[in-house]
Amino acid sequence: MLHRVLRGRLTFKVYFLIALIAIIVCGYLIPQYKIYPIAPVTTPSSTLPHTRHLSKLVTVVFRQFEDFENDIAESVQSFVSAYPNIQILVLCQRLQYPPFQFSATNETLRNVRILPLEFRLDKSPRDLDPLSYITTEYVLFVPDSTRVSRRVFQQIAISATTYPSQAITVGIGNARLTCQQLKWIYTEWTLKYSKDSSLKLCDSVLGQHALMIKTSLLHTLAKPFTLPFPEALYLQTAAKGLKIQILESKFGAGRSVLKTPASKQKATKQIRDYRVALYKELGVKAVVKEDGRVQWFGCKRETQRCFPPVQRTPSYLLAGRNTPPCCRRNIRRTVAHVLRALTQAGARCWLETTSLLGAVVSGDLLPWVEYAEVGIHAADLSRVSWLQRGGADNDGFVWERATKGHYYRVAYSATNRVYALILPFAARNGTMWPADWVLAHQREFPERHLHPLAQIQFVGREAPAPNDARAFLDLKLGQGAVERSEKLGSRLLYP
Repeated sequence: MLHRVLRGRLTFKVYFLIALIAIIVCGYLIPQYKIYPIAPVTTPSSTLPHTRHLSKLVTVVFRQFEDFENDIAESVQSFVSAYPNIQILVLCQRLQYPPFQFSATNETLRNVRILPLEFRLDKSPRDLDPLSYITTEYVLFVPDSTRVSRRVFQQIAISATTYPSQAITVGIGNARLTCQQLKWIYTEWTLKYSKDSSLKLCDSVLGQHALMIKTSLLHTLAKPFTLPFPEALYLQTAAKGLKIQILESKFGAGRSVLKTPASKQKATKQIRDYRVALYKELGVKAVVKEDGRVQWFGCKRETQRCFPPVQRTPSYLLAGRNTPPCCRRNIRRTVAHVLRALTQAGARCWLETTSLLGAVVSGDLLPWVEYAEVGIHAADLSRVSWLQRGGADNDGFVWERATKGHYYRVAYSATNRVYALILPFAARNGTMWPADWVLAHQREFPERHLHPLAQIQFVGREAPAPNDARAFLDLKLGQGAVERSEKLGSRLLYP
């Protein structure tokens, strides 16, 4: 046939060549410009966890729900229907009552385990450890009222396997997730939260969401299932430097729960009780919110202070911490009240050693002090009625004289015993002498330091002070006291 074509007319040869070129163009060049629809490129199955393999890769754990009202049965059914072989673990604080109303058959629920975490004498530590029931590489924590989406579940699994050193989250329903940065300041007993508008990598996530994390990472945490969840989990992961990635996809929302004001109030109180217990265990006394507000979880006027009676060195210093911030706040209130009462009575008073040092260094109490110190002329004691009679004044502060030594103490309240010391000094031959009391760092000093008295910024107000504060402190604490304090900290007084 080719021989006949070559022997044919010239016009036919031209038409034949044009047709051949057109076939080549249509077959090879035009598809590159998508002139006609082409099949989409699919991801190779080797890089995408197949649906039937997710059951072997992930264990679903329910930890966030209220025992008195929840949607756990329907949420579990959603996962069982989509993945009949997936392992599901429901963690309860105690034996669940009322029981979950599962509508599925026993065969369908063969991979669903309900685990009460309450202490029982007939249980071993392994029986009460949820991690002993998890054999998969990943865990998906799911909150109450969740409906699974196969597509989203696969997306989470892909991200988790792509970034194994991170945790992956997705929102539930219409929940808006807030990316938070978290700073745990151990020495200051303080948690500090801040918002991250970039929504890339977070320390903590606020809002209703599911969380996938590698099981091996959970094994590195002290108490990964502690309530309130996942708040307690994020405190631990943040301490380990683990970051959280938020995906834009969402799981569906389930049946609405906690519809009545009474049930909402009960749930809120329960969460707060769990939070208070957690903060007490961790030693969290103050939480700084994203907007700068401070929530206090330490001592109040009606409660005892946060540290036991001091024997030589305060317990918090031995633990490597400063004075609890709530105690320091209450000491500020106490010393401000004392200074106000003494000056109103016409008594000559001034900031003494540790308080004066704090005023010079930062205009505040030193971060590690256990009390405030105020000096007073012994001749002016009779001017202050509360020093004569003692007891609780109209503002609840308790004035009392020391049982040993001629000095005074003003406590924040009858229950909360943080205090300010009032230390009398008597003038003799141009020298101020301690009036029948002894403190390790107190000693006599020239009277000229008080003539005249100066003013110094202290705990948010002007306070009377010796006229040459640095020289006064060098005399009391040794040469270069201010510089040594900034270098040594509490070791200046507690070697």
